[in-house]
Amino acid sequence: MLLMDIITWEPKDSEKVKSCYVNYEYPQGLKVIDEWMDLAGYRMFLIYEADDEKVYAAANLPFIGLCRFETFPVMKPEKYMETIQELAGKTGQRIETSASGEGAAGEEIRDQIENLEKRIQRLEHHSFIRQEDTT
Repeated sequence: MLLMDIITWEPKDSEKVKSCYVNYEYPQGLKVIDEWMDLAGYRMFLIYEADDEKVYAAANLPFIGLCRFETFPVMKPEKYMETIQELAGKTGQRIETSASGEGAAGEEIRDQIENLEKRIQRLEHHSFIRQEDTT
Protein backbone atom coordinates (compact mmCIF):
# COMPACT_ATOMS: atom_id res chain seq x y z
CA MET A 1 0.00 0.00 0.00
CA LEU A 2 1.23 3.45 -0.84
CA LEU A 3 1.25 6.05 1.91
CA MET A 4 1.76 9.77 1.80
CA ASP A 5 3.08 11.77 4.72
CA ILE A 6 2.79 15.51 5.09
CA ILE A 7 5.48 16.36 7.60
CA THR A 8 5.51 19.80 9.20
CA TRP A 9 7.61 21.50 11.85
CA GLU A 10 7.91 24.80 13.61
CA PRO A 11 10.25 27.40 12.07
CA LYS A 12 12.27 27.50 15.30
CA ASP A 13 13.02 23.77 14.88
CA SER A 14 14.35 24.01 11.32
CA GLU A 15 18.00 23.50 12.24
CA LYS A 16 17.15 20.47 14.41
CA VAL A 17 15.06 18.96 11.60
CA LYS A 18 17.81 19.65 9.07
CA SER A 19 20.55 18.02 11.16
CA CYS A 20 18.32 15.03 11.95
CA TYR A 21 17.37 14.57 8.27
CA VAL A 22 20.93 14.95 6.92
CA ASN A 23 22.08 11.98 9.03
CA TYR A 24 18.87 9.99 8.59
CA GLU A 25 18.52 6.67 6.76
CA TYR A 26 15.12 5.16 6.07
CA PRO A 27 14.70 1.78 7.81
CA GLN A 28 14.72 -1.49 5.91
CA GLY A 29 11.18 -2.32 4.83
CA LEU A 30 10.33 1.26 3.85
CA LYS A 31 10.58 2.01 0.13
CA VAL A 32 10.57 5.72 -0.69
CA ILE A 33 8.80 6.47 -3.98
CA ASP A 34 9.45 10.21 -3.93
CA GLU A 35 9.84 13.14 -1.56
CA TRP A 36 9.43 16.91 -1.96
CA MET A 37 10.14 19.99 0.11
CA ASP A 38 7.67 22.85 0.25
CA LEU A 39 9.65 25.79 -1.11
CA ALA A 40 7.71 28.13 1.16
CA GLY A 41 9.21 26.25 4.10
CA TYR A 42 8.58 24.02 7.11
CA ARG A 43 6.85 21.18 5.26
CA MET A 44 7.85 17.99 3.43
CA PHE A 45 5.82 15.52 1.37
CA LEU A 46 6.79 11.86 1.21
CA ILE A 47 5.26 8.99 -0.77
CA TYR A 48 6.40 5.51 0.22
CA GLU A 49 5.53 1.88 0.83
CA ALA A 50 5.98 0.37 4.28
CA ASP A 51 6.08 -3.36 5.00
CA ASP A 52 4.12 -2.95 8.23
CA GLU A 53 3.31 -0.64 11.14
CA LYS A 54 6.61 -1.45 12.89
CA VAL A 55 8.57 -0.07 9.93
CA TYR A 56 6.33 3.01 9.90
CA ALA A 57 6.94 3.58 13.63
CA ALA A 58 10.71 3.09 13.25
CA ALA A 59 10.80 5.59 10.37
CA ASN A 60 9.08 8.29 12.42
CA LEU A 61 10.78 7.67 15.77
CA PRO A 62 13.76 10.06 15.32
CA PHE A 63 11.35 12.91 14.49
CA ILE A 64 8.70 12.35 17.19
CA GLY A 65 8.26 15.52 19.23
CA LEU A 66 10.04 17.52 16.54
CA CYS A 67 7.69 17.09 13.57
CA ARG A 68 4.00 16.52 13.00
CA PHE A 69 3.05 13.63 10.67
CA GLU A 70 -0.19 13.41 8.70
CA THR A 71 -0.34 10.03 6.96
CA PHE A 72 -2.75 9.11 4.17
CA PRO A 73 -3.20 5.95 2.11
CA VAL A 74 -2.98 6.98 -1.56
CA MET A 75 -3.54 5.40 -4.97
CA LYS A 76 -3.24 6.53 -8.59
CA PRO A 77 -6.68 7.55 -9.93
CA GLU A 78 -6.64 4.89 -12.68
CA LYS A 79 -5.87 2.11 -10.19
CA TYR A 80 -8.49 3.47 -7.80
CA MET A 81 -11.16 3.34 -10.52
CA GLU A 82 -10.15 -0.23 -11.45
CA THR A 83 -10.31 -1.28 -7.79
CA ILE A 84 -13.73 0.30 -7.31
CA GLN A 85 -15.02 -1.45 -10.43
CA GLU A 86 -13.68 -4.81 -9.19
CA LEU A 87 -15.20 -4.36 -5.72
CA ALA A 88 -18.51 -3.26 -7.19
CA GLY A 89 -18.56 -6.29 -9.47
CA LYS A 90 -18.03 -8.64 -6.53
CA THR A 91 -21.02 -7.18 -4.69
CA GLY A 92 -23.23 -7.02 -7.78
CA GLN A 93 -23.29 -3.23 -7.85
CA ARG A 94 -22.87 -1.25 -11.03
CA ILE A 95 -20.84 1.94 -11.21
CA GLU A 96 -21.67 4.19 -14.15
CA THR A 97 -18.69 5.32 -16.17
CA SER A 98 -18.31 7.22 -19.41
CA ALA A 99 -16.85 5.70 -22.57
CA SER A 100 -13.34 6.71 -21.47
CA GLY A 101 -13.74 4.73 -18.25
CA GLU A 102 -14.28 7.76 -16.06
CA GLY A 103 -17.47 8.35 -14.15
CA ALA A 104 -18.45 11.07 -11.72
CA ALA A 105 -15.84 9.81 -9.27
CA GLY A 106 -13.13 10.00 -11.95
CA GLU A 107 -14.16 13.52 -12.88
CA GLU A 108 -14.13 14.55 -9.22
CA ILE A 109 -10.65 13.09 -8.79
CA ARG A 110 -9.46 14.87 -11.96
CA ASP A 111 -10.89 18.16 -10.63
CA GLN A 112 -9.11 17.63 -7.31
CA ILE A 113 -5.82 16.95 -9.11
CA GLU A 114 -6.24 20.08 -11.24
CA ASN A 115 -6.94 22.14 -8.10
CA LEU A 116 -3.84 20.70 -6.41
CA GLU A 117 -1.73 21.53 -9.48
CA LYS A 118 -3.01 25.11 -9.42
CA ARG A 119 -2.24 25.36 -5.70
CA ILE A 120 1.30 24.05 -6.29
CA GLN A 121 1.81 26.66 -9.02
CA ARG A 122 0.67 29.40 -6.64
CA LEU A 123 2.98 28.10 -3.90
CA GLU A 124 5.90 27.93 -6.32
CA HIS A 125 5.18 31.48 -7.50
CA HIS A 126 4.90 32.72 -3.90
CA SER A 127 8.14 30.98 -3.01
CA PHE A 128 9.90 32.56 -6.01
CA ILE A 129 8.69 36.04 -5.02
CA ARG A 130 9.71 35.42 -1.41
CA GLN A 131 13.20 34.31 -2.52
CA GLU A 132 13.57 37.40 -4.72
CA ASP A 133 12.61 39.67 -1.85
CA THR A 134 15.20 38.17 0.52
CA THR A 135 18.22 38.17 -1.80
